Amino acid sequence: MDNLALNRQQKSYLQLKKLKLSIFFVLLALATSIVLFMKDFSAWVLPIAWLLLGLAYVTLFFYHNAAFKHFAYGLNAFGLSINRGVFWRRKIIVPKNRVQHTDVVAGPLERRKGLASLLVFTAGTRNSMVRLPGILQSEAEKLRDLLSANKS
Repeated sequence: MDNLALNRQQKSYLQLKKLKLSIFFVLLALATSIVLFMKDFSAWVLPIAWLLLGLAYVTLFFYHNAAFKHFAYGLNAFGLSINRGVFWRRKIIVPKNRVQHTDVVAGPLERRKGLASLLVFTAGTRNSMVRLPGILQSEAEKLRDLLSANKS
């Protein structure tokens, strides 16, 4: 497991996450503005609400960058290894002999970028489903086939 070559998520996955985050916060700012205008709050409430939304947006924007930087995965003869975490680092190892089945999923925005997520379902209750997001569709299918290959 020490010589495992780790792969990274696709850069377009990070861009897609940032796009979704931006759209969400624009809609949230619009909704907040409409509610505050309708409720006839004081003039200083709206700028403070926008400031708080802006701080939350910037915080999540940089958090996505850090999460992307610290996410890596690899596959060897033993199984799948996933490293993730910004504040608390996690190393998930899914042995091939524990894999029940696998699935490749991609939403409409991911499909446009050629991305997918690999879902690995395992025996047991803790971490019985492991998600590997932001990888190329072809890579997800290749990993699915390698993890689902005949186990002796």
